[in-house]
Amino acid sequence: MRNISIRELADRTREAQQAMGLSQHTVWEHYMTALLPIVKLHEQKGREYFDQDIVDEYICQIEGRHDRAEIGPNYYNRLRHGAERLIEMHTTGKLEWSCRGRASKFVLNEYYKTLLDDFLSQENWHHNTRGDLTWITRKFFAWLIQDGHSDLNGVGAQEIQRFMIHCSDHLRSTSVYNMQLYMKKLCRYLHEHGHLPNSFEALLSFKVSRESKMYPAALDDEVAAVLNTIDRRISKGKRDYAIILLAVVTGLRAADITRLKLSDIDWRNGEIKTVQSKTGRPLALPLTKDVGEAIQDYILNGRQETVSDAIFLRHHAPFQAFKDSVSIGDMYDVYCKRAGIFREAHDGKGFHSLRRSVGKKLVTAGVSINTTAQILGDANMDSTKKYISLDSRHLKECALDFSGIEMGAAK
Repeated sequence: MRNISIRELADRTREAQQAMGLSQHTVWEHYMTALLPIVKLHEQKGREYFDQDIVDEYICQIEGRHDRAEIGPNYYNRLRHGAERLIEMHTTGKLEWSCRGRASKFVLNEYYKTLLDDFLSQENWHHNTRGDLTWITRKFFAWLIQDGHSDLNGVGAQEIQRFMIHCSDHLRSTSVYNMQLYMKKLCRYLHEHGHLPNSFEALLSFKVSRESKMYPAALDDEVAAVLNTIDRRISKGKRDYAIILLAVVTGLRAADITRLKLSDIDWRNGEIKTVQSKTGRPLALPLTKDVGEAIQDYILNGRQETVSDAIFLRHHAPFQAFKDSVSIGDMYDVYCKRAGIFREAHDGKGFHSLRRSVGKKLVTAGVSINTTAQILGDANMDSTKKYISLDSRHLKECALDFSGIEMGAAK
């Protein structure tokens, strides 16, 4: 369907889903959350018709959000599914029910398929990293095939350079940065196994300036307003109050809060011990009195009887742990509205802003970056350094005045 606009393509995708028997509410929700963002991304870039490279960029964006634990796996899969449905409608003109695995648009021959499988089998990659490596490797190999290289014979610096230039033309700087990192891993492997004459480490070490948007930290008065709206007399309120207070005090990610088990609370020594879902690293945090009392109140007076060992359970039967962090984010948004805190879409003031608030307070209090990183469990120091930009008071002290600068008329 190449002669219709991207917006019309999204509308036809929505109509096809409704024709499958999905409810109007489900179809409309899918359209608003998964299809419309792709349409708007096209329009922002001045593209009227479907552009596969823009869809690829969109997928990179949601993969990045998932990697940063900003969205849970269920919501990520919903967004990813929306992109795939749009591609399916564009390619075939129809949608079909299917339970098959996701197929890649990067078609490879048997030679490159074997290389890809061998490359991925070398290490026990994290599933997110494995997904990124698969996508980038397939994209590179498919580009080589299109460029006339049915195998790696004759492939060298020139081809790799042209591929990276090709990617930089349609991907965001952050995506190019990630692609550069993974291309280094791929080329190093191909060189070590005799498929390339060089690892091209120097070629793939050019400086990439990444866009780094720093979202705001939650304000103390807004957090207080949110906590005051929670009815702690009911079991749901006890749970929600404990969850939000836990994030406010410790800075734990929503994904880690959903995974907390009863055995993770060391009541005798006053500690919370867990393994972070994002980094896989163990983390020990002090169990403050207010957080301990809130969790205790929920466990003793609000938590339903169940075989689950998760601390925080869904309020409705079956009483199980949250499937992902999206539910916690949605819960926090509801209390924000009740507290009269109205937000714009993607303004960064969601549940994760509570973690940024903890980081900001630590930096403002003069805690070193290393210690702050340890408290928050950041594996990458660059993630922690961003909190410096939230410390406006100390940043003002660093600003230079105009002493010694001669003022003159503009010419």
